[in-house]
Amino acid sequence: MYDCIFENLPGNPRWVGSFYERLVEDAIWDRDEFWKLHLALTTAASTSGPLKAINRELAWAVAKIQSRVLGVVAAHYNPKDIFVISNLAPDELHQFVERFDHAILGFFSGEVLAESSYDLTNPFIGVA
Repeated sequence: MYDCIFENLPGNPRWVGSFYERLVEDAIWDRDEFWKLHLALTTAASTSGPLKAINRELAWAVAKIQSRVLGVVAAHYNPKDIFVISNLAPDELHQFVERFDHAILGFFSGEVLAESSYDLTNPFIGVA
């Protein structure tokens, strides 16, 4: 059910082509792969709910992905680092990071804001 989340971890047999692999290896924020990961995170949030336990292995994977993606974003903004996400304008990156952050927080809290709350929407989620 959460294969897309685990695929974003190095060492997974389906790692190549995942959102995080494209980000760290090619400096590309792959929109389609990001939205697939986002959908998996928000689905996990809505199925766990605010009062239900979270699978420890899944939580570890989410925390690891969050840490690594935010580390890459920090490198992008560090003028002393050569890493630059090459395919997004600064305002786009800000919006994508906001969506990523909210999906992670939703995963852990069990509460996800409605897709209609955002200007940048996930094409895999219907906007109501």
